[in-house]
Amino acid sequence: MNASPAILIVCERDSLFREALRNFLLAAGYAEVQVAATLREALTKLRCQCYGYILIGVSIPFARGRRLAAIARRRQPEAKMLFLVSAQDQPFARNASCEYVIKEYAFSNLLELM
Repeated sequence: MNASPAILIVCERDSLFREALRNFLLAAGYAEVQVAATLREALTKLRCQCYGYILIGVSIPFARGRRLAAIARRRQPEAKMLFLVSAQDQPFARNASCEYVIKEYAFSNLLELM
């Protein structure tokens, strides 16, 4: 995998998954991967930094994830946005017509989408 200059942010409540994904992306060659555990923390970081990729962990009913995505799209329309959803929430993500990765398979599928 080629190193990428894009700065990423992973917005995910689950600390183990969030840190594992951060470490995976760093090992894949991304030079800077920031993390946010809460909506508030993510919004603060979005005000201060431009990102190439915004990865948003969501669960049903998607309210906070959708809110964050809407704000992020207004502030950083050039950033690529991906939702991280659990396998059980996949039908809802499919109906939301957004680009998503299933968390359980994120490590094998994510780099193909980026």
